[in-house]
Amino acid sequence: MGLGTADWASFFFLGATAFAGTFGKRLVRVVGVAALPFAFAGLVLSLNHHGRVQSQGPIADSAPAINTNTEGAGTDALNAVGPQRLAFDSTIGNQLASKLPTGRSIEIIAVGSRIDWNIADQYAQYLKAKGLDVSFSRSAEVVPPADRKITIHDDPATPPIIVIIAPSAL
Repeated sequence: MGLGTADWASFFFLGATAFAGTFGKRLVRVVGVAALPFAFAGLVLSLNHHGRVQSQGPIADSAPAINTNTEGAGTDALNAVGPQRLAFDSTIGNQLASKLPTGRSIEIIAVGSRIDWNIADQYAQYLKAKGLDVSFSRSAEVVPPADRKITIHDDPATPPIIVIIAPSAL
């Protein structure tokens, strides 16, 4: 368990507030002492977060299998079961393209690391080559966290169809 940037920032903030609370002018001491509990709470939360690593369970099949699940009105999920990280596959791209209408704009949101973004970008380029109106954006995470590798949100009230591609989703 290595320390990340947030951990070092918490250590620095904790030390700086303790130092300011001890050796500053009166106003600086008050601010430093008042910030000390928040710095300590941030440090505890940051270190506690590192201990919660979820394991992926055994992988039964290395070839991706596609399951389509409907979770209420306007939401479809192409859930690729198999490898830990979804790789680009033209079969999955064809299934995705068949679920999307050609007349509406589509917003693809890539979720995860740079590697995940590159995989999602391959799907975006594939859909553009199929003649779909696709825009592309990236995010490190979404709320709530992505629980499927590909999710389609088609709400008639909002103009773009949102496709979330999270190749590393559990």
